[in-house]
Amino acid sequence: MTRPPNFNQIHPNQATAICTQVQAKQLINYDHHRVTVLEKMGVLLTYEWMPIEEHIGPFVLTVVFHHADAHPPAPDEIQTLVNGLKFQVRGQPR
Repeated sequence: MTRPPNFNQIHPNQATAICTQVQAKQLINYDHHRVTVLEKMGVLLTYEWMPIEEHIGPFVLTVVFHHADAHPPAPDEIQTLVNGLKFQVRGQPR
């Protein structure tokens, strides 16, 4: 499978975090749901993992910070899971 040219780039309007396979299985059904990351509302993007049985990893969770108010909120347990992840933003040391 080829990757798009912008794969693994962090854009100014997003944050990324590495998930375990167990975490990814919990998050996958909440693609395009609203969460709070780094005190900002954002939208989970998990569609790249679908179907999860065929995804070999890494599981890079992307949260974008635009148009978040147009999406349904993720359940509290998903927000709690997201709160435990270490997010990177553009310009931040890895």
